[in-house]
Amino acid sequence: MDKREQEPQWYEQARKGPFPEMKFTEEAAGKVARQIGMDGSSLNQVLPSGRRRRAIRLRILSAAVILLLFGAGAVYWGSGWSGQHGGFNPLQVSSAGIIDPPVAGQADLTDEGLRATAEQVMLEQLGKKLPFVSLEPLVEEGEILAEFKDGDSFAKIWFETETGKVVRTYMDTFFAPEQIDSKFIDEAMDQLRKAGYKGEFTVTALHHSVHYGTNADEQGIQTDDSLIAEEGQIDYENGVYRSSTFKMGENEVSAEVKQAGLKAIKLLREKGTDHLYSIKRTVAQKWDVLVLTYGESERGATTVMMDYATQDILQVFDVSLYDEKSFSSADPNTNLLDMDKAKFQRSAAAIADEMFGIRLGEYTIVKEMSGIGSIAFKSPDGATIITGSYNLDGTFYMIQQTPATAE
Repeated sequence: MDKREQEPQWYEQARKGPFPEMKFTEEAAGKVARQIGMDGSSLNQVLPSGRRRRAIRLRILSAAVILLLFGAGAVYWGSGWSGQHGGFNPLQVSSAGIIDPPVAGQADLTDEGLRATAEQVMLEQLGKKLPFVSLEPLVEEGEILAEFKDGDSFAKIWFETETGKVVRTYMDTFFAPEQIDSKFIDEAMDQLRKAGYKGEFTVTALHHSVHYGTNADEQGIQTDDSLIAEEGQIDYENGVYRSSTFKMGENEVSAEVKQAGLKAIKLLREKGTDHLYSIKRTVAQKWDVLVLTYGESERGATTVMMDYATQDILQVFDVSLYDEKSFSSADPNTNLLDMDKAKFQRSAAAIADEMFGIRLGEYTIVKEMSGIGSIAFKSPDGATIITGSYNLDGTFYMIQQTPATAE
């Protein structure tokens, strides 16, 4: 079985949603990601490690980036025009091989030769050529780093100094609608229809991210692609369809669903806005979730995730309760790790018992906290993990339940 199919990725993907606005600073977002185990630095023996390479990249993007791309044009589903045949198709990148030195047995190790090889790698993996920035020797690592950048698009390519072999790459860019292969758009839209979406889909951009050699547990070129629209988003991983996310109207969900969302956020905090800003649904092969966003915008909002079919709560995340000051002391990691775990179990139980219909007092702490502000519990039957993220004062701003993975 594919490792990705075993991983409970639904909460990361669904909370991201089709409209990746900045909810707080990227630095703070990285800290939160580390806290809830999204980068593998904490709880990595409880929650799987497959998500870590995606979580702290440019996934939390400024809406301004997307707005810049809106001016490039839009593709309307069913309008008869959907990009250019022969444009960039991200599904072809993951099947490509990494480029070896241009001449068998002997690479051109001059600056010009390395730059030319880097540009060739960039064209094949990123799908475009970006302006050259620098070629920097990394003496201690025995490597040379070639960097390219154009606005929010960038490419970094590392060479082995002695051989000129490409050892790592990390690249990220956007494509305007008219730059995308129409065959890819048609295929993605077919997946969206299969997911149950019946509305219009206005393509505004393709976000393409690719890396190679950055994680020991990954083989070959790794790609993440999102076809972005005003109405939603269609995601691929390593050239394989992963999920569809799309906006839903309030009249498409029951009053019970909306009431359950309100009840969940009030378990984290008694006061605060309860305005339902948006409802999104994310559908993949093995999961189907709703994400209800409360607040006046995506920025600084509270999100409630629930199973689409059963309406069970899966996660509540309240950015307004996140306190950056908790992580600005001289040694915040030690301060948080020294706090009483039994106290946190009682505090978490006050929320989780009612939210998930469980008795958290009967759960066991399954891992010493290796990251700041995270704690996890496993159910008596070993089937479920409850994870919480908290501030220095013990306030929980995120509680979630996930299925336990096989040892």
